Amino acid sequence: MKNKKLLGSICCIISACLWGGCGASGQYLINELHMSSLWLTSFRLSICGIVLMLYFSFRMRSEVFQIWKNKKDAIELILFSLIGVTALYYTYFITVQYTNAATATVLQYLSPVLIVIYMSVRTRKRPTAQEATAVCFALAGTFLLATHGNFRSLQISSTGLFWGIVSAITLAFYTVFPRRLLSRYPTIYLYGWAVFFGAIVLNFISPFWQMEGNLDTVGVLLLLYTLFFGTLLSYPIFLYGVKQIGPARSSILSSLEPMTTAVITVVFLATPLHIMDIIGMVLITATVFILAVKPRRQAAAVEKNEKPSL
Repeated sequence: MKNKKLLGSICCIISACLWGGCGASGQYLINELHMSSLWLTSFRLSICGIVLMLYFSFRMRSEVFQIWKNKKDAIELILFSLIGVTALYYTYFITVQYTNAATATVLQYLSPVLIVIYMSVRTRKRPTAQEATAVCFALAGTFLLATHGNFRSLQISSTGLFWGIVSAITLAFYTVFPRRLLSRYPTIYLYGWAVFFGAIVLNFISPFWQMEGNLDTVGVLLLLYTLFFGTLLSYPIFLYGVKQIGPARSSILSSLEPMTTAVITVVFLATPLHIMDIIGMVLITATVFILAVKPRRQAAAVEKNEKPSL
């Protein structure tokens, strides 16, 4: 049991670091090699979708199209694909384009707070003290990132801030919306179809085979990293980690992603970060810890009576 929990923790840490590296790779490809956010998203979804569909065809054979046989499931899959997966990947990269990878990643971490606000409005219940604290931390962190503490000036692009918030909204949708579908289909199967359908739509706008940017050897390596390590491998590794240690602990460990992105962008891409940026990032990332840590009595009840499930 202890070995499985240790392995699960290591998997969550590895996946967080792989995602962090993916953001930094995207920054280099977009800003240095002049690839468009749209093409990069199209390429990433297309190759990933093709690989997953080939895998499902081999493993599931005729059952690979099962989700399309139910009208309600098919409609929800389309919504999840376009708003949850496709929009999530695109808005993240376009935020990177207008800000930097570290800022884009941290702004995405506003999503748990947006979920708290959404659930409070939907259930008409006031947020708990824990949730209210997380909201305050998120607002303060966003304010520092955007203004460096000066109400009269905006330190990051207003366009970048807008897309960063939209990115957080799409991540919140990605998290909340597919719960009914996840109770009916395996996670990786649902994710694979969402990626593949999104790729089909994007290829009408930006075909992945029409290469963009000034691709060099470093660019090829980073593109392959973004595809295989940042997309295909990181997700299954994270799912295994969640299965072993549960969603609360895995979400805490996944908060290493913005830290990894920040370190890589500063050290290797020479991206300048102001002290206020760092404080803002810490405040926003801290919301993950605040929302994941349950009160002692509740945590004890969960450990005693529940097992993490996917």
